[in-house]
Amino acid sequence: MRASISWLLNVGTPEAARRIPINTISLTGKLLGKEFESSLERDLILLTAWQDELDWFQVQPVKILFQDTDRRTRSYTPDLLVSFINHSAVGRSTRKPLLCEVKYQKDLKLNWSTLKPKFKAARAYANERGWQFRIFTEKQIRTGLLQNIQFLWSYRFAPHHPGHRERLIRMLDDLEETSISGLLEACYLPENRVGRGESLWTLWCLIAQKSILCDLSLPLSMETCIWLHPTLQKLPRVRK
Repeated sequence: MRASISWLLNVGTPEAARRIPINTISLTGKLLGKEFESSLERDLILLTAWQDELDWFQVQPVKILFQDTDRRTRSYTPDLLVSFINHSAVGRSTRKPLLCEVKYQKDLKLNWSTLKPKFKAARAYANERGWQFRIFTEKQIRTGLLQNIQFLWSYRFAPHHPGHRERLIRMLDDLEETSISGLLEACYLPENRVGRGESLWTLWCLIAQKSILCDLSLPLSMETCIWLHPTLQKLPRVRK
């Protein structure tokens, strides 16, 4: 049985509240069919799309009316709305939808007096709907986890070698836990450079697709400890 990779298929709601204009100052583009207007926003989408509990997400999701410091009515559109899988049927608590704003720390500090009314309105809007509102800066986004996801992202849909896949999975099931280099050494002789190269590619694909697991909050290396997703284990084990 293959481990679930439904996280790869998650998409947002059909329409955004605001289209992102072409910008000659900051980086704009698309990721997973959704527009972003800065590299920091793109990085938050990467982190969001990686989460197992993700149900769907939408960029530029809602337009919120508020009064600025001069009591004039303005509108504000947060960057992202994230919805999580409902676990209530199985007795697990479900995370509230998350309304997100992305800002660099220096911009927050420089423009706080202007931004504060927007954020106050967004928090009230979210609370009324049972959501949470959160501001993300590079401190929360650009972490070691993001670096690992950026490395693995190109492997998420990449073709791999079926023969190597089955060998790696069988051996890792026998070993229970080992390092990346330890798994390759257990499967292939040192002189088999082609086999090791193809299997390493396949191994990155398996990690990117979450068939093989590891602690991605730590730097990825050949000494990273890895183990099988429980659905691929012959005899499921409880990790200590």
